[in-house]
Formats: sequence, C-alpha cells, structure tokens
Amino acid sequence: MVRAKWVAVIWGFSGVLMPMSAVQAQTPGGEAAFPSKLVRLVIPFAVGGSGDASARIVAPFLTERWKQQVIIDPRPGAATVVGTDIVAKSPPDGHTLMVNSTQFTQSPALMAKLPYDPVNDLVPITRIMRTPQVIVAHPQLPVKNIRELVALARARPSQLNMANAGNSLPTYYFNILAKVKIETIPYKGAGPMMVDVAGGHVPLAIGAVSSVQAAVRTGRVSMLGVTSKSVTFPDVPVISRDVPGFDVDTWFAMFAPRGTPRELVMRIRDDVAAVLQIAEVRKRLLDIGGEPSGEPVDEFAAQVRNEIARWKNVAKTAGIKPQ
Repeated sequence: MVRAKWVAVIWGFSGVLMPMSAVQAQTPGGEAAFPSKLVRLVIPFAVGGSGDASARIVAPFLTERWKQQVIIDPRPGAATVVGTDIVAKSPPDGHTLMVNSTQFTQSPALMAKLPYDPVNDLVPITRIMRTPQVIVAHPQLPVKNIRELVALARARPSQLNMANAGNSLPTYYFNILAKVKIETIPYKGAGPMMVDVAGGHVPLAIGAVSSVQAAVRTGRVSMLGVTSKSVTFPDVPVISRDVPGFDVDTWFAMFAPRGTPRELVMRIRDDVAAVLQIAEVRKRLLDIGGEPSGEPVDEFAAQVRNEIARWKNVAKTAGIKPQ
C-alpha cells in the first residue's frame, strides 16, 4: 500500500512533486476542480434590495449544483465601489464572485478615480435578472403617457422634477433624447423615493419595476411608460415609442476577478443559466419584478462595455464632471 503523502507527476520532461490532495482535486482534463471549497458571493450594495434578493434566490441552487456552500457576503459602500474592489483584488479561481448591478457601468461616468479598472479588472459572466425601468407620476400630474409628459416638459422647462434612486443619469439621458429639461432629485434608495412620489412631494420618478410595482398596484402612482416590454406590466407602452433610443434597464449580474480562466467563466455561466431555468427560481425572480436572463458570456460582456461608454457620454453631454 502506498502511504506516501507526495506523488510524482510528469509535467513536460521534468518530474514535479505535487501534494496528493492537489492531484485528487484535478479533473481528468487537468484543470483544477471547481469548486474545491465554499464560494463567496459578494454583494456590494445594502441588504434587502432587489440585487441582494436575486443573489439569495440563486445561491442555494448553486450550492446544490456545486456541492459546496455558496455564501452571501454583503460589502456595501461608495455606490458599490467597496465590494467591487474586494472582488477585483481576489484570487481568480472562481471562489470569490460578485453580483453587481447597472451601477457598475454608471460609476465610471460619475467617479474620477476608481480603485479598479471596470473594463479590465472584472470579468462579466452573465445577468441573473433584468427589470425594466419605469417612469411614474403622482396621479395629480396632468399627464397619462410619455408623449404628454414630453409636451408638458417642453411647455414648462425646468419646472418639473424627477426623482431617481441612486444617481440621476437616467433622467439626464431622458432629457437628452427627449430634448427637455426636467430637474433631477437623487435619492439614496427606491423606498424613500416612492414614499415622496406617492405623497405628492415629487411629481415624477424613474425606477425599476421591482421598486415601483407596489405603489402602482395600489394606485398611489400612475405608470407613464416602461423602458422595455415588461412581463409584470405587459400592457404599458415602451418609452422608446415616443423617445427613440431610451432603453434603460436595471439588471443584476455575476462577475469574476480578472484572470479567471475562460473555461471556468463559461462553466459558471452555464451553471447559473441552468439554475435560472428552474421553475421555482424563475417564479421567485418574477415575484420581485425581475425577468430571468442567463445570456452568453460574450454577449453580456459586450453589453457591459457598451453601457460604460454610453453613460460616460451621457455624463459628458449633461455637463457632469466625475468627482
């Protein structure tokens, strides 16, 4: 019986000694097995929102699929920068991943110095879910749709306010494309924003379907349009019908550190996509206003690059200087 702790492994023309555990942890193809320990899923925003919820919905099913615990690690701060930087500097072995949001593509337009390169230091894997953005109004505002809103905004330049959760880039983008001037009011979260709109303190807001659906269903606000066809509100017209090109969605997606092998990135994407096909997962995402995604790696990576460029252009056109 062989009791030796070390075995010789032939690598090229030389003998390399490796621990027996390392040999056992390799797949027949030679790649290190994944996962070989628990997987940390970093959430760079506050607990309780849609992004946090989406991660918690898929994590148990990935745990079951991978036979290793997938834990949620909330690291909020600085508009997702704190948690994102942690992942960017983590070992590229798949055991530290991140679920980030559209905010990831907007931060480069608003912050002059990020501690990481959003294009080169993080690897996009796939979206978990997307949710259209919605423009809503207090019922007393005399508009019923986007066409009427644009007409009112042109008749009363700088006299309308629109609330935004997070940052005001979506409103600036709407202003540019619709050729109007609606003042922006940023809120730290969708909850306080919707309280103020429903209470009549702010006439307009733009936010994700998942954030506004409760106020819409109770009649406290009215929907004027969605940025893309919504499963939750299929009869609401898309905004681009009256403001061509306005296609802003909120999404929550998985990323890995730079240097993660492509084969491993593809494996993780395929496993996430498989989980998103589970009926229970799909139902739970739809219940929070999300629409399951799971697109291919290269398709999502291209979208991330395009959105980073778009938001930088919006900020420049609106005269916003990164801080």
